[in-house]
Amino acid sequence: MQKIDLKLLITALKSIGFTAIATLLLAILHWTGVYPVDAASWRFLLMLVGFFVVHWIVRLALVTYQSDKAEATRKNKAAMWGVAIAATFLLFMLIFVLMYIISPDNFFDVDALNFFVGLAIIAGIIVLGHVIDYIVRITIRTIKYGDQIPDYKDGQKNMPYPGFSDPALAATHAEPEEEPVIFPDLLEIDEEYKERPYTTPENIDTLTLPRLVEGFNRYLEANDMFYPMEAIRSFLAGLACSHFIILEGLSGTGKTSLPKYFAEYTRSNVCFTSVQASWKDRSDILGYYNDFAKKFTETPFLRALYRANYETETITMMVLDEMNLSRVEYYFADFLSILELDARQWNISLMAASTKGILPEKLNDCTIHIPHNTWFIGTANKDDSTFTITDKVYDRAVVIDFSERKEVVHVQKKEPRIRLNKDQLVSMFETVLAEHPMNPADYNKFSALSSFMYDTFDVNFGNRIMNQIQVFVPIYVACGGTAYKALDLMFARKVLRKLEGRFEENLKQNLGKLEEYVSKQFGKDEFSATIAQIAKLKRKLS
Repeated sequence: MQKIDLKLLITALKSIGFTAIATLLLAILHWTGVYPVDAASWRFLLMLVGFFVVHWIVRLALVTYQSDKAEATRKNKAAMWGVAIAATFLLFMLIFVLMYIISPDNFFDVDALNFFVGLAIIAGIIVLGHVIDYIVRITIRTIKYGDQIPDYKDGQKNMPYPGFSDPALAATHAEPEEEPVIFPDLLEIDEEYKERPYTTPENIDTLTLPRLVEGFNRYLEANDMFYPMEAIRSFLAGLACSHFIILEGLSGTGKTSLPKYFAEYTRSNVCFTSVQASWKDRSDILGYYNDFAKKFTETPFLRALYRANYETETITMMVLDEMNLSRVEYYFADFLSILELDARQWNISLMAASTKGILPEKLNDCTIHIPHNTWFIGTANKDDSTFTITDKVYDRAVVIDFSERKEVVHVQKKEPRIRLNKDQLVSMFETVLAEHPMNPADYNKFSALSSFMYDTFDVNFGNRIMNQIQVFVPIYVACGGTAYKALDLMFARKVLRKLEGRFEENLKQNLGKLEEYVSKQFGKDEFSATIAQIAKLKRKLS
């Protein structure tokens, strides 16, 4: 938002006003016969007056336009004068040429003495007006400050005691400096919630995970969106075991629509951010501090994250659309690291805490907190225009593959939306994990499969993935799936993908051994995603 320079506006209005008064007085002298001015002289005098007035208007417009872009430009008075004069001169020349074209006869037939006397009258009145204005201002300051009249000019404001030799007197008359507003948009959010405080919405008492999955599926179909049930179950189970989910697959398979419609169905908040190929660090997603404007350039992502700190019981989904157009570990590195910590330590510093200015209420020393009601969901396409997502990113996220679409079905009626709060969703997850934890037999079979992977392919993984599996499997089962299918999805997306890009001589043979082991221990139908991924790896080796 551009702001008018009040001091410059007052100066411009004074100059234009004195010029208008001087021109009016000359007109009065002309009409009364005291000093008649011929028509040609009037033409050129009015052109000069117009040049002067237009110059001030142009200069004021230029300074106002630059006020929120670069403070240094605003302070460079010589540059602003030059630009204003150049722009005004071009306009003046245009008017001059048009007037000459309209009335070329006797255009330059001007009585020099008559013209210059008229110009002297106008200039004299303008100077007299400024002198009177100066005397009035000095008189007012004398009355205000007594004998110690501030005597500094604009360029001397860095004196130890501006305008006064006595530091005590300077402190007495010093005007308090206004603190800069660094986060204007976030402060507006503060004001919004002061006027309308956030209240926790009511939940549905009888909601369960199976009902949530079935209702969400019907809502999707009512909006002509059709997904395999395993994708919906994986999405809910992914929310339980990680605050970072990657929806990966072919373009046009509904990756972006899934969180969009979930937010609609549960009356949650959602913020969509389109990742750009030029993104290199966190400033591209969170914004940055502008040293010239003394403001923080706020992004929609930052505003949505800040708003989530107020609406703590409302689920907030931060969707990073096409997140692998740039390298995820560049611009999202801080989030990847912080989400590994205890939720109370999910804090990201936006700028130096020593920066002076008015800060929003929900920022602690220029640090924004990531509230526990917030999930980050990235969509990723697999094509030549995108970067490969690294193991560091995959290990921290729950990956859901979108390689196929469910067949279209006919829906007879619309599905009503529900109200789902963060606490209710987390409570459902915790109840399932407490009452129906992962079966030890299934855990041991998966551990044996992991040992087979290590012995055959030298592929190992840390406790992070095992911890995710122990949460993912029970929630997936509670959503209506089977434990083996949940293990299949996690193994195919979290473990087996570590073989991508490898081309050892015996790799194809070992993949055959893995396929035989999986089919024997779990069955081809239950581990269909793993079997399909093995077949894909084999095709690449052919």
